[in-house]
Amino acid sequence: MTHRYLGPSEEVIRVAHRHVSVLARPLFSTVVLLGGLAALGFLTGPDSGGDTLDQVCGGLAVLVLLRFLLRLRRWSSERLLVTDQRIVEVSGMIARRVSSWPYARIHDLGYRRSMPGRLLGFGSLTIAGTAPEAPVWVLERIPDPDGFYRDVMEVIMGEPIPPMIEVEEETEPEDPDWDEWYAEISAEFSDRRDDRAEFGPDEADTGPLPRVG
Repeated sequence: MTHRYLGPSEEVIRVAHRHVSVLARPLFSTVVLLGGLAALGFLTGPDSGGDTLDQVCGGLAVLVLLRFLLRLRRWSSERLLVTDQRIVEVSGMIARRVSSWPYARIHDLGYRRSMPGRLLGFGSLTIAGTAPEAPVWVLERIPDPDGFYRDVMEVIMGEPIPPMIEVEEETEPEDPDWDEWYAEISAEFSDRRDDRAEFGPDEADTGPLPRVG
């Protein structure tokens, strides 16, 4: 299905969906709305004479569920492609939208993983174009971001790259305690003054100074 958006000699290296975590918010809102409608329907049941309200709640529940199913269908129809010539994003369910970034026009490629992304297995890719006025594109919620980034870099560099190693951030050194430092310096100078007072110059009388000429 995605081959219709490719050139005749273009080869696909990787096909991916957005990470399934993009459905977390729609799923949560759907569960909350369905629970609220169910509670409202239970409180205004047939015994209380709320048949019309029950029907309205049932209709709204169907619409809420249908909205989530459409969101699920749109997620399954979206694609992220890595080919030997470009990165392609295919989005939209009824009206298709295709965005592509040829490698020749990519100036910088950034890669970021937040703490939730490290726990759940997704990341973000930042693409900066060669033109100064070109906007910066951000591809959010990419599954297996290490493999995705490595595939793109292997095509750009023309050779395989080693697996990436996460480097722990170095903590900045603590600021020195200036009060303690000043106290140590003051104590050292005080000791030196005491030494000079104890071992000062010999003040004994050595007689008159010799005259010259």
